[in-house]
Amino acid sequence: MSKIDQSEKYINEKQLCFSCKNKAVSFEKLMYKELQEISEHKVHLQFRKGETIAKQGAFITHVLYLKKGQVKVYNEVDYRSNLIFSIHQSGKLLGLASLYGNDHFQYSIAALEDSLICAIDRKVVEKLIARNGSFAAKVLESVNMDLQLCRDKMVSLTMKQLNGRLADTLLYLSYDVYDKDEFELTLSRKDLAEMSGMSTMSVVRTLQEFQKEGYIENENHTVKIKNKKALHDLSQTG
Repeated sequence: MSKIDQSEKYINEKQLCFSCKNKAVSFEKLMYKELQEISEHKVHLQFRKGETIAKQGAFITHVLYLKKGQVKVYNEVDYRSNLIFSIHQSGKLLGLASLYGNDHFQYSIAALEDSLICAIDRKVVEKLIARNGSFAAKVLESVNMDLQLCRDKMVSLTMKQLNGRLADTLLYLSYDVYDKDEFELTLSRKDLAEMSGMSTMSVVRTLQEFQKEGYIENENHTVKIKNKKALHDLSQTG
């Protein structure tokens, strides 16, 4: 059975939100009838690696829940380059910052691996936020985390040199994305460049320098952080 066939079987078994064992943390605050309401106003979508999930400038009609997979959230600066804000694993609600006001996506979302998305009617989510204070608090917590990530990104890109920027990216991947010091890197060198505000050539050169200094090992798309303190020092000194 192929990966996509397995995904279809998974979807068919988990149609109802209240029976789903992989709900968003904020959805744990919803009552049975509220989860039933979401179940009646959502669709399941499958995306293959590399596919665009949401397009910058498109109308926002749904909040997106990443049920399975990995995605990148990025701004399309021009036709040649992007700026990647964040990488997300399964369990993340996407598009929350666009609720209550924005009619268009301010960024794009693309799949870094085969992914499953629950697309939930935006108006239903907004109504539940208005009715359920505990749910609203969890949604706000998620929005605040994303906002802090953007602030940290701004500091990194505007105040730090190349070594500090790439150190920030590697630490972010270790702490926030993969939650370990050795991980299979699903991002391309171009993705790393777009996360760090660098050229692809600069990323390749800086990775080689980090490996030469013994900060990391980087072989066969696997990165192992060997000296996290050194990366923290680079992040602090810029």
